[in-house]
Amino acid sequence: MLAPNTTSLSTQASRLVRQLISDNGDVGFMSCAIYDTAWVSMVSKPTANGPQWLFPECFEYILQSQQPDGGWETYASDIDGILNTAASLLALKTHAEYPIPEGHAPASDLERRIDLASTALSHQLQSWDVPNTVHVGFEIILPTILRLLEKKGLRFEFVGWADLDALNALKLFKFKPQYLYSSQKFTALHSLESFIDIVDFDKVSHHKESGAFMASPSSTAAYLMHASSWDNECEEYLRTVVQNGSGQGNGGVPSAYPSTYFEITWVLTTLLHNGFMKEDLGIENTNTLYEKLHLALLKGNGIIGFAPSLQADADDTAKALISVSMLGDPVPATGLLSEFEGKTHFRTYQGERDPSFTANCNALLALLSQPDLPALAPQIEKATTFLCDTWWEADGHIGDKWNLSPHYPSMLMAEAFGSLLEAWGKGSLDAIPSELIRDKVSITLYQALLRALQTQNEDGSWGPSHRCEETAYAVLTIANACGLPFLDSLWPEIDEAVDCGRNFLQGTVNEKPEYIWVEKVTYSSLILSDCYVLAALKVDHQRSQSSDTLSQLFYIPEKKISEFVRFYSMIPLFAKMPRWKLRAALIEGYLFLPQLSEKRLEIFPRTEMEEDKYFEYIPFTWTACNNRDNTFVCNKTLKEMMIISFLNYQADEFMEAVVGRYYSGKDASVVACIGEIFDNVDSSSNEGSDSDGNTAKPVKPVKKTPTIEQLSNDKAASKKVSDNVAGVLDSFIQWSMNHPSVREASTIDALRVKDELETFLIAHMEQTEDSENFAAQAKHNREIFTSPRSSFYRWVNSTSSNHTSCPYSFAFYQTLLASEHNQPDCFQTPEEKYIAEGMGHHLAVMCRMYNDYGSIARDRDEENLNSVNFPEFASAGSDKSSKSDEARRKALFTVAEYERANMEFGLSKLRELAGEDKRKTRVIEKIQMFCNVTDLYGQIYVARDIASRM
Repeated sequence: MLAPNTTSLSTQASRLVRQLISDNGDVGFMSCAIYDTAWVSMVSKPTANGPQWLFPECFEYILQSQQPDGGWETYASDIDGILNTAASLLALKTHAEYPIPEGHAPASDLERRIDLASTALSHQLQSWDVPNTVHVGFEIILPTILRLLEKKGLRFEFVGWADLDALNALKLFKFKPQYLYSSQKFTALHSLESFIDIVDFDKVSHHKESGAFMASPSSTAAYLMHASSWDNECEEYLRTVVQNGSGQGNGGVPSAYPSTYFEITWVLTTLLHNGFMKEDLGIENTNTLYEKLHLALLKGNGIIGFAPSLQADADDTAKALISVSMLGDPVPATGLLSEFEGKTHFRTYQGERDPSFTANCNALLALLSQPDLPALAPQIEKATTFLCDTWWEADGHIGDKWNLSPHYPSMLMAEAFGSLLEAWGKGSLDAIPSELIRDKVSITLYQALLRALQTQNEDGSWGPSHRCEETAYAVLTIANACGLPFLDSLWPEIDEAVDCGRNFLQGTVNEKPEYIWVEKVTYSSLILSDCYVLAALKVDHQRSQSSDTLSQLFYIPEKKISEFVRFYSMIPLFAKMPRWKLRAALIEGYLFLPQLSEKRLEIFPRTEMEEDKYFEYIPFTWTACNNRDNTFVCNKTLKEMMIISFLNYQADEFMEAVVGRYYSGKDASVVACIGEIFDNVDSSSNEGSDSDGNTAKPVKPVKKTPTIEQLSNDKAASKKVSDNVAGVLDSFIQWSMNHPSVREASTIDALRVKDELETFLIAHMEQTEDSENFAAQAKHNREIFTSPRSSFYRWVNSTSSNHTSCPYSFAFYQTLLASEHNQPDCFQTPEEKYIAEGMGHHLAVMCRMYNDYGSIARDRDEENLNSVNFPEFASAGSDKSSKSDEARRKALFTVAEYERANMEFGLSKLRELAGEDKRKTRVIEKIQMFCNVTDLYGQIYVARDIASRM
């Protein structure tokens, strides 16, 4: 581990880089892997005196590593323990069945160990979350090991078998094992042990490079065990790995060796991008490594793999291109483009199942390191769009297949987008649309910064394990996001976060590197850990002067934001939220505003309407609640709910200011019109459902929105609703019902949206009728409604709460959540559906009461019916005095808090039903955020009436 307090950063960096240079050119710093060691321990060599175990020290390593419960270490993920235990159990069975006396453990001891290991593996498999496993190739590796164990008399059944089998079938659908007989290189060569009894190992020998198969000890061991003739080169390779790998002769071997280009390029690019100069790293060192990488790229036609002679990949190629560009003459990116560019993103390698976020970050950085940026603008835009889209659709933090920390992809994205903004601001990439920079790149980068600031631990570290490498990722994320031009008010928090992070790094010595990198099993790398720590200690995070071109894209009114911070800090929901977080959420809200403004007039007209004061508030209500508890709902859902929020406000205004002006609440024509529109929606739907219960719903074009003048001039003397009024209502209804998430929802969830939306619109007419009846009372009796349609309880639980749009919005929100989780329903069971709907209606009632609590005076002026006008409140005061108002407010607040208790009880029951199901638990977190947003509107009403006055 580094000692930053005693030695200069440059000296340490130079020493670190020197480790990348070896006499034979090969280096490898990956930690030992029990999984690969177990495979190597099973290699026996035929001799004149019979077979001999080739590496008894590896089997001894396995024996010494077995834990008291019978299993082997789980480094960071469940699959680590499963693969380590499964492979080691296979090694135990193999050694027990073929005992070779020399150096062998007693048979009785092996049987005891086998029993313990079998029990441990069974427990591990039963608790394994198969779908959320990210490790490379597990879906083809584990089924083979389990099959081999079954042949040895050990059969395992577990709940995730079906999921594992499905993933295995998907992986092998486009890949036939016989492809390995061709001359083409496949990543499957890294895991030949997966194809035991499936391929003829004699027919894959031509893929051997320097005695190894894709630098994999386990793959090479499997070949030696199953080829018909002995291979001395493979034996020599394994001996080299045992001696020169991270085990240094203790019997342990890593998952890959050598990993020369991987570690050289990762170290160089990290240090050079984050403040170190060539001179800091040692000119002799950097010249040697530059020549090595430059030659490798030229020999590989512009592409390389993670070690010499291996299958090329986009990740290592991109890092090599960046390295040579920073150290000397760049190599053109033509190889990267021709080999790895896809239609929407860059592939890491041919046949990749899922695209890699970080590989595309590296590809983007490689393109930005080239001298002729305008020529590469289409590819830069492609990679940028992919990264933004992936971030916008990600649930919570971004995950990646090569590193377990959520801060690692954020760090690489910050490096890439920070460089992109700098180049775009200088005019080097005019072809990149400004909308992409403003609406996607900047928001994504800002959120990466903000989430790093929000998730720092009290001791200055990041991550649940409070480790140095992950902390360094977060510091680098913050530093590389500092080029955003609207961070002035957040600099105190940025400075403090970076300083605290660095203090943690400097105060933590002799720490073992974290198991955080993903191979077949998770591994650590001391040289990479030290490299990131050095970069975090060196990187400059000072304010940088952004170009006018970039700065002019954004409208961030600091004075207005400061006023909002003072106001929102008084809201109970944010009482414990630091003011800087409120400010940060407000800035984030303003970043979303241009996208919402583009849709502001798509459906509802605004001529002759008063200023929509609420419009500026809406984005913040979602960003603030999203950040309050670090929920981090995906941007796609966040934006859709912002749109729904302002459409609901506009619908409310339209029903009051237009429909209510020209049509009486008693006029049945509007209700009939609404019903007709929904009948047309129903009749245009496909009645057939698919196997998941989804109903196909064809898209209808949204009609052109008329002006207010057209609406008023169109009002005919007949009782028929004008075509223009009907057109606006039709456009709103069609927009909602033809939204992709609604169309993809289950029939029951889609019908729920339809029912709640229809109820919402009709409730406006009922509310209008109630207000007309209330206004018709004698002027001296405008405090108590003498002829309500029902009791206050029934009214507020029907007409009045439906009028808030909360039940409709909640139903719509559930279709978005279902779509996020690739489920037809948000809630699956009847208990969940019932409790969720009930909870949503309690929430709506509570919000209505809060609304009325804050608008007694306004409603009195406008002769609108308010909750406190119902006879039930007469005992609290029946005149216009402030004393009566306060007494009725107090009574209304009391029953509102009763509804809050009911809402919170419903949420607690949903959490109880979710149990330990991670998907359901995550859904409840998002439901809680929706409740907070709705609650926030109610609390704002209490503090300030933000509705536009008609």
